[in-house]
Order: sequence, then structure tokens, then C-alpha cells
Amino acid sequence: MVGMNRAAIAIIVLIAVVAGAAVWLLNRDTGDDVASPTTTSTVVAGTPTTTTSPTENSTAPESTTTTETIGAYTPVFEDARCEFDPIPDREPRCGFLIVPENRTDPEGNQVRLHVAWFESDNAGAPADPVVYLDGGPGGESLSTLQFGFEDQWGGFLAERDLILFDQRGVGFSEPSLECGEARDYLLDVIDENISVEDYLAGEQASYLECHDRLIGQGIDLAQYNTVTNAADVGDLRLALGIDEWNVLGISYGTRLAQGVMRDRPDGIRSVILDSAYPPDVDLFTELPANYDRALDELFAGCAADAECAAAYPNLEQRLFTLADELEADPIATSVRDITTLERYDAIIDGEALLGLVFQGLYSAEIIPVLPQLVSDLEGGDATLASLLLTNRVAQTAFVSDGMYLSVQCNEEVPFSSVAEAEAAAAAYPDLALFFAGNYGFYENCELWGSGEAGTAENEAITSDLPTLVMAGEYDPITPPAWGERAVAGLSNGTFVLFPGVGHAASLSADCPLGVALAFFADPTGPLDTSCVESMTPPDFATGEIEAAEIVLIPFEEDVFGVTVSGVVPEGWERVGPGAWARSTNVADQTAIVQQAVPGAGDPELLIGLFASQLGFADDPQPNGTYDGGGRTWTLYVGTIDGFPTEVALGAGDGVTGIVVLVTPAEERDALRSSVLLPVLDAFRAN
Repeated sequence: MVGMNRAAIAIIVLIAVVAGAAVWLLNRDTGDDVASPTTTSTVVAGTPTTTTSPTENSTAPESTTTTETIGAYTPVFEDARCEFDPIPDREPRCGFLIVPENRTDPEGNQVRLHVAWFESDNAGAPADPVVYLDGGPGGESLSTLQFGFEDQWGGFLAERDLILFDQRGVGFSEPSLECGEARDYLLDVIDENISVEDYLAGEQASYLECHDRLIGQGIDLAQYNTVTNAADVGDLRLALGIDEWNVLGISYGTRLAQGVMRDRPDGIRSVILDSAYPPDVDLFTELPANYDRALDELFAGCAADAECAAAYPNLEQRLFTLADELEADPIATSVRDITTLERYDAIIDGEALLGLVFQGLYSAEIIPVLPQLVSDLEGGDATLASLLLTNRVAQTAFVSDGMYLSVQCNEEVPFSSVAEAEAAAAAYPDLALFFAGNYGFYENCELWGSGEAGTAENEAITSDLPTLVMAGEYDPITPPAWGERAVAGLSNGTFVLFPGVGHAASLSADCPLGVALAFFADPTGPLDTSCVESMTPPDFATGEIEAAEIVLIPFEEDVFGVTVSGVVPEGWERVGPGAWARSTNVADQTAIVQQAVPGAGDPELLIGLFASQLGFADDPQPNGTYDGGGRTWTLYVGTIDGFPTEVALGAGDGVTGIVVLVTPAEERDALRSSVLLPVLDAFRAN
């Protein structure tokens, strides 16, 4: 799955909640109810679903329904309201692709795949859009769009229309194979130092509960795999009336893309396989070697960086020694569930540490702080670990465990065994803590009952479609060797390795994005990859943030329907409506948020709501008032995720201004005077 790959988790949560809280208060004060979608309940072949009224603003071509019948059914696209949160300045056309759950039984259950078609910023965009195939398996494409949409997809939309959808069993698609039981179990035991055997027993019980619930709903779990997914992709093109399109797959999405290339190649102009997962590899037996290879890249990268080598000598030995120490004596910390904003006690043990490093190697944003993570935990400081664990927990909210099980139990597990997986892991004893719980997956598959794929799902594909295969140097899960393996059967394939980045290379840096866009522009011409030579290694953090001179520059933008203007620090990155982060690295959560809502909100009521929802360690304390920008601001100070946080609330001009500054403890006073107070002086909203 790709989503929330930006590092500023605390800031993302803060942005979303500040806006939502203010809107809630505004509607409560005026006595108005927030309008909900117009829905009508229907039943499709025994499976309860919901249909929604079409959006009034559709930027893609008018609604189309294919007239092409495939076998005994006709794929249908039904326009409907977008189920996900609005994306500022974007008005996609949304709807549902409706196809049989089992294509051999077209009169039986139907599945409804939620689809969003985003129009390009390019008025002269070509007629062939890009369709994105998400990872996982089971990764949600649409529910995470609120987290850095422009950062993730703006580059692609500059050239072409973009089609995103939740695959069958996932997200807003119906039915959903999400296993809330498994996530609840994870959160229940996240603070317990329990044995691997006890954890696996509880996990298996949660999956069995989910399985029985899904079966009770009449869902055929054997119909949720790459073969049926690939058929859905082919049907989506037909139902939308698209003659030709370009396929972008990342992670498991590349496995799906290869299935589409094999089974439904018609109408494909070009394909990008980013972080390739070929069908003929063995995920579970090759995983230990893949993780070990990525760790070697990390150790070598730090050793080759003079500052990193000086700050973190003997990194390899320190990591594994620390893992053993934490396994014997875990560190207590806390995490936040960004879906509910609840905080949970948690522990960082040896397995958790190796898990955080593994997950961190996915992200070009997190790789630079992994040596610091080791050093901080050696000193008993779990602030960075807590941020990364929050990110890890957040990702579990945006993946369908049931879909993951259905796919992998059908087409991956049948071609390996527990004995082979154990033997593969035994070759890497330093990673034993991480892989100790991996073998329970085979037992989970025995109870899941999603069938077994034919041998074709374990064979490499061949194709003459123009294909770009992209790989990241630090990727711990889909290594460059897999990309080279995938391209071997592609007569018009090109392989490019990008240094210094991990998983999902096309979304990680300017060079791989530029190469991807150039390929889509001319998939059969020569591809300029010269930028690869200028890509730099990770800029490893050494725990010290060099304070740069603050230069404030003007801005103006629409923030949730209110025009807000003022100043922001030059060079800070816009991360959401009215929000900017310094983002020197993931450990730096420094950010300024400037928002406003109509009306004169009661500061005490507002701050009480923020305190309960934003995750303040204690109730924020009054910190005086400040006159600036024609308003008298009521100031509060508190701590969020270990970071000092100041909140300023000021009514005027018929709106309530909301300004939030998050800082490192050592820079609090300096940033208060150089950022917060000038921002309050310049703040305007109407």
C-alpha cells in the first residue's frame, strides 16, 4: 500500500482535526446539522450495499456504460457521490464499477468498486489517462487521499487524468473484507509483553472471527485474488469508455498489473511497475534475505557518510544489541490511533524495533533518521520511536486484512511451506526476533479458505507492452533483483534503479517522478535517465537541527471556504490547507497551521475540544493574550507527542482565527518570537 508516506504524522492529524473540530462547533452554535450524503439502501444479490446520489460537479467525461458484454455479463459504471473526504481544489468524478463477484455466476453476488477520476491540470491532456493499482494486497487507495494528495499525485495530474479506485474487498468498495477484529486485537495487546505463541493464538482467533463474519454475509473468499482483480481492471476501462490508458502499479499493484498484462492487455498503452513483485518469486522465503540486503545498504550508507559514521559508529552491532536488550527490557511509550485520535500505551521491544526499521526502509523520508532511532532508544528516548510506531499503527487502518489473506493464501502460500520459510529465516539469526511470528501466517491460511491458485500464478509473465520497471536501492520488501527479474520477460521493458530511496520510487523523489512522466509521455522512445547520476545518498540525521534564519513571505489561500492570508516561513513545505512544515527530517515535527471558520467561537469551548481530540499530554494551559492583526488572541500552551504546542484563537471580521505552532523543545522560545507572533500580526481572514 502507498499512502501517508510523508513523515509528519503529528502534523497531518493536527491539520485534519483542527478543521473538523471548528466546523463541528460552528454548526453546533448555529443549530444547523452538517449535511450527509443522500443515500438509498439496496440489496444486490443478497449483499447489503449503499448507493449514493451523483456528485453535481464532475470534471471527467460524462457518465458512460459499456455496451460490450463479456461472457454472460456487462460491466457497468454507475456515477455516485465520492465517499472519501473532499480534496481541496479537486472535484473528481466518482462512482462504482459493478461486476459479478464470481464471473462464472453472473446472476449471483455483485461487487461494487468505488472509483475516482481526477481531471488533469493540463488543459491539453491526452485522452489516455493513468490508472493506479495500489499495493498491499488490500491497500486502500481512496481513504488516504486526505493525507498529502498534491504531494503524492500532483506530478502525475500535471500531465494526465488520473483514475484511482479501491480494489474489490477494499476500502469503500462493497463488500469490504476489512477485519476490524484483527486491528482491535493489535491495539488491545500493543502494551503487553506477551510471547510470540500467545500473540499468534490471539491473532488467529481474531482472523477466525472475521472469517466467520464474512462467510455469514455470503461472501465467497475465493473470488478475491489477482485473477479476479485483473478482470476488474479490464472491465473498468470498458465501463468508463476509455479506448486506451496507462497503468501504474506499485508494490502488489505491480503483481496486479502483470496479471492485467497477461489476462486483459487490450487498451493498455504503457505500464510502469514500480517496486516490482513478480508472480514467480516467493515472498515469504525470500523476505529474510531481502530485509538483510536493505539493512546492508543502510549500514553502508551511514558508514560512507562522514557525519553519520561519526555520530553512529558500529551501527550494525548497535542495532542488534539494542534489539536483544529491548526484548529483555522493553521501553514504555504511547501511540495515537489517527482514525479515532485515541492514545494507547505501547511498548518498544526487540521485535518492534526491527519492525520499525523494516517499515522505515520503505520511505525516503524515514531512512535518514533510522540511525538516530537506534541512538535515541539506546539513551531511553522513545519520542522518535513513538512517531514511527504511530505511523505503523496508522497503516493498519488503511488495509483490508481479509483481502490480504484472500490473495496471499490463494496464490503465494500454496507455493511454499512453513519449513522452507523457517529455513530461510534461520540463515539470518540477527533477524530471528522479527521473523519469529511470520510462520503463523500459514496457519491463518488454513482457516481462511480462499482456495488455491493454478500454477500460472507462480510463473513469470511475458509481454511486448512498453514497460518501465523502477526500483529503489533501500527497498526491503521488493528488492532491485525482483525488478530485474520482472523485466527479463518484457521485450519492450526498461529497468531503472534509483539510489537513496526505498519503496515506491516514483513517489519518493523528483528524479524518479520525472522519469515516470517522461516514460508515459513517450513509452516507445528513448528514455532519459541522466538525472539518476545526480541523485544523492540519504542525508542522515545526526540528532541536531541547525536553526536557519527565518524569512517570512506572504501567502493567501482558501482554507475550507475562508480566505486566509498572512505570512509563512520561506522554505517550509505546504502539507495541507493552511499548514506548513519545516520537514528537515521525520524527527523534525516543526509546523505552523493557520485556519479560520466563520463565527465567533468561544475560546474555552474550542480549546477544550482541541485538548480532547489533538492528543495533548495534559490540558493546554492559558498563556495570556496577544494583540495582533486586528484581533486579541487567546493563547494556550501544551504538549503533543512530546512536542511543545502553542494554540492561538482570535475572533474578528466575522471569523475565528486558529493558529497552531508545533516546535522542538529547545527551539520553542526562538520560534515563538520569529514565527508565531509575526504570523499573528499578519493574519487576515474573511
